[in-house]
Amino acid sequence: MPLVEGNKLQKQKVLVIGGGVAGMTSALEAAAKGIEVYLVEKAADIGGWAYTYCCKATDNCAKCSACLVPQAKMHVEKNPLITVFCGSEVTGVSGKSGDYSVKVKTGEGKATDLEVGAIIVATGFKPFDAARKGEFGYDREKNVITALELEQAMREKGSLVTAYGKAKRIGFIQCVGSRDLALGNNYCSKVCCMYASKLARLIRSELPDAELTIFYMDFQTFGLGFDEFYRSAKEDDKIQFVRGIPAKIFGFPYDRLTVRYANSMTGEAIEDKFDLIVLSAAITPGENTQELASMLDVETDEHGFFKNTVLEPVGTKQAGVFIAGTCQSPKDIPQSMEQAKAAAGAAVKFLAE
Repeated sequence: MPLVEGNKLQKQKVLVIGGGVAGMTSALEAAAKGIEVYLVEKAADIGGWAYTYCCKATDNCAKCSACLVPQAKMHVEKNPLITVFCGSEVTGVSGKSGDYSVKVKTGEGKATDLEVGAIIVATGFKPFDAARKGEFGYDREKNVITALELEQAMREKGSLVTAYGKAKRIGFIQCVGSRDLALGNNYCSKVCCMYASKLARLIRSELPDAELTIFYMDFQTFGLGFDEFYRSAKEDDKIQFVRGIPAKIFGFPYDRLTVRYANSMTGEAIEDKFDLIVLSAAITPGENTQELASMLDVETDEHGFFKNTVLEPVGTKQAGVFIAGTCQSPKDIPQSMEQAKAAAGAAVKFLAE
């Protein structure tokens, strides 16, 4: 039912900017409270990056939550209270908290004006451009890929073998663009270590004789049960964890990739051969974060993500503007969904005040 204040029936509406997992979850949560929602997504379809992730289950569910994203997409598309604008972007915001006028440029090049009471920002993230780390050979060596590309290939083609052949030795390199003072990205992307471990276990279930090496700085196991999953991966004699990030990757003059790294205990230089290298690229702020922050008159933090207030994880300095998902900081799918539900709850509460 729509919100009621006294005897006055109010037809309140919420704008959600971003159609990834956080944006879809916020939209569904608000609609479940009887609120009409406008969902604006700049891509041609909703779903976001997480929609391209593969299921990482082997004999048991790996709790990657990738299966929840298509479900959310289906529910959004069927919900009569949610109007989706794909291939569209917000070009202007005026008014005040509780009474916003929003200009949206649609995919047809038309301008649409929307009147809303609250705004939820869920614009997601931009994957770090791994080519900026030239020492890893991305965009130069054909068998150097990003973890996101591996996810997409395994989802689309069903298996690693179909996508890349029967690789015998596979290496994962963590913190590509994260915790890098030279780049100015001195934060941890949080989720990469566990995603790499789950992908490694998935690959091992398909290729039981394959040898996998995960190069890391400090292994991060955020989330319930993740530490146990990490210990289980370490007990696998075909998955090796090497503390230290390689200095260089090159193909020529060999027919396989050569990875040069240092033994973290002895400092000894080591060269090893791999068939496939997977780079865990950092989660970075979306391309239009600063522009949108200025438009909404909200703040960004020292890393360029949308900044929440001290007392409210989903609030901003503008009472009617809320944030959710990886546009606020790196998160996995469940964490993004939980924050998105909280943002929707805060927006609904704001409209009722």
